[in-house]
Amino acid sequence: MQESALLSIEGPGPRLALRHRPAQGSQRGAILFVHGATLASDLYDVPLPGYSWLAAAAAAGREAYAVDLRGYGRSARPVFFDAPAQAAPPYARASEVLADIDRAVEAVRGATGLNEIDLVGGSWGSVTCSLYASGEGRGKLRRLVLFAPLYAQVNQAWLEICGAPDDPLLPHPNLGAYRWVDAPTIRSRWDAEIPPADKTLFRPEPVFQAIMASSLAADPAGQRREPPAFRVPNGTLVDLHSVFSGKALYDPAAITLPTLLLRGDCDPTSTQADTSRLFEALAARQKHQVTIGGASHFAIGERAAPQVFKMAEAFLSL
Repeated sequence: MQESALLSIEGPGPRLALRHRPAQGSQRGAILFVHGATLASDLYDVPLPGYSWLAAAAAAGREAYAVDLRGYGRSARPVFFDAPAQAAPPYARASEVLADIDRAVEAVRGATGLNEIDLVGGSWGSVTCSLYASGEGRGKLRRLVLFAPLYAQVNQAWLEICGAPDDPLLPHPNLGAYRWVDAPTIRSRWDAEIPPADKTLFRPEPVFQAIMASSLAADPAGQRREPPAFRVPNGTLVDLHSVFSGKALYDPAAITLPTLLLRGDCDPTSTQADTSRLFEALAARQKHQVTIGGASHFAIGERAAPQVFKMAEAFLSL
C-alpha cells in the first residue's frame, strides 16, 4: 500500500507534521483529521488495505490530510520533553492546540484553494474540533464529523486514571508535561474493550502491529526504553478530567454546521448516554447520530473500520 506524503507546517508556533493523500478521480473537496489523546495521525492512516481512513477519503475524491498536534507523532516536541516529565506542567491543553488546528486548516485551504473543508475529530479530538468549529473555524468548515465523541459525563474509570489519588474529582496534581506509552499499555486498554476472548475477531493483529510500529518510529528517544515507548503530552489528561467530571469544555449550542456523531457500541469512553446528550444539545439543523455494532473506541483499527468510513462518507456526500 502506497504511503501518504509527509508534509511540514512551519512557524509561527511549533513545527507540525501533516499527512496527505491526494484525491483520486474528480475532486470532491478536502478533509482534515485531528487525533485524540494518545495515538497521533498513525491511527487514521494504517498502511494496510481497508484500514486507512485517509486512503478511503482519497478514494472517494477528497484531498485527505491528518495533522499531528504539538508534541505528538512527527510534530515538534518541546525541549523540556527531554527532561523528566515533572519538570514542566501538563503540555498541550485543548485551548493551546486550537492554534495548531487552525494552522492545519489554513494549510489545507491554501493547498486546495477551497474556502471550506470538512473536519474530523476523534476522542479528545472531538473536544478540540468542537471548540474550533464553534469559534475560529466558523466560515472555514463545511461539515464536522465527531468520531468517538466526548462531551460531559461522569466516568469513574477515567477519573481513577486522571484524578487525584485521594479525591478523583480533583485533577491529578503530579501529571507532569508528558507520559510514556508502550505497546503493552495500548494492547491492554484496547483488549479490555473487546468482548470476545479472541481479540482478533475485532482487531486483526497486523493492524495493531502496524499502528504500534508507526507510533514508536515517530519518537526515536523511546527506542532506548524496554519495552520501546513514545511520549505524548499530558495536557489531554487535564482536559479529560474535566470531561469525565461532567464539566463541558465546549458549547454544542454554538455548533451550527452539519455534524455527524459516530461511535462504536462497545466504547466505554464515548458512551451512548454522553453522545445522545451531545446530539440533543447541538444547534446544527442537520445532525446525525450513528452507532457501529461490534466496535470499540478504536473502531477505525478494527474490522468495523470499513463501516465507519462508509457512514462518514455517506454523511459528507449529503
